[in-house]
Amino acid sequence: MARVFLHVGGHKTGTSYLQAMFHANAALLARHGIHYPDIGPNNAHHALAAPWISTPDIPDAFFGPAGRKGLWDRLIAQYADMPGTVFLSAENFTRVRPQRVDMAQLAARLRAFGEVRVVYTMRQQVELLQSLWMQVAKTRPAPNLRKYVKAGLSDRRGGGVPIDHSNVYTALLEGFRPEEIRLVDYASMKNSEGGIVGTFLRLMDSDLKADALAPLKSQENANISPDPIEFFVATEIMNREAPPPGDLIETIRCAIRPGDAPAATLLSRSEHSKLRRRFVNSNNSLVERVQPVQPGFVFDPGSVPPDLFFRDDLTTAHWTRVAAALYSRNVTATSAPRPLIRRILDRYQGVSGSS
Repeated sequence: MARVFLHVGGHKTGTSYLQAMFHANAALLARHGIHYPDIGPNNAHHALAAPWISTPDIPDAFFGPAGRKGLWDRLIAQYADMPGTVFLSAENFTRVRPQRVDMAQLAARLRAFGEVRVVYTMRQQVELLQSLWMQVAKTRPAPNLRKYVKAGLSDRRGGGVPIDHSNVYTALLEGFRPEEIRLVDYASMKNSEGGIVGTFLRLMDSDLKADALAPLKSQENANISPDPIEFFVATEIMNREAPPPGDLIETIRCAIRPGDAPAATLLSRSEHSKLRRRFVNSNNSLVERVQPVQPGFVFDPGSVPPDLFFRDDLTTAHWTRVAAALYSRNVTATSAPRPLIRRILDRYQGVSGSS
């Protein structure tokens, strides 16, 4: 009987890259006892959360005559009695809005397998919240950044995604035993041997090494976030009405921070400090809860780089250089430099200051 590993996210912790890598290398993984089911309509397993949450990007016809439950029935019938490990990955299992997954019911379905493990990867909130905002802005009109951060501080989530990992752990315990849950620090995972892929192969006790897997032919499926400051400026120039194109972001990067620039955040200094303080007690409490069943578990917030570039480090000079660069490269159509510079400086007013 197969054991099952369910990777429930979290969001923005390399999930898209991991899913794309496992999907592309499914045949190799299967030869080494790891089964990564291709259930469609993409290379992950988001459709498995459909019995509990809405899936507007997946039509009802996809699930067939048996409906959303039927997808689970087919998966269990095909894989539960096989030898080896079944690996499922979908970050929407931990969403909290507009609906959330019933963890007790989810656990009951997974009991069809011989052994159950749930893996949740955690990212520090200052990085997570800005990455969630950027993900939204990459696909549709960007929300007001200040309001988004303020809501994250008060509601402990970014949109429908929880950013308080202690709450996620509590929800998982509604269906799973503590020893069935494994929490992984995203920063530690990235810096470990083989990175994200290597970490999950080790979790499943595989003899495969990460470098044995074929690399992705294209990074499009990896969902890599662009530099936050350049991306933020680009969304402002676009009036937050549409995702900014790549040539606009690159032109802004060359104008604002050419060369080997220090790390940046789209948060202001005040927002960054508030987010770190807001979750320190919750994060520490979570570590204390988890360590008895996962000895050695840490979730280190790390230190703030002394040269970190904040949103309120943007000056009028930066925005003027952006306007000049865009005009000279004709990235944004205009009949004369003055209207373009005026437009960009107008966007600068009120968006670069601290909260």
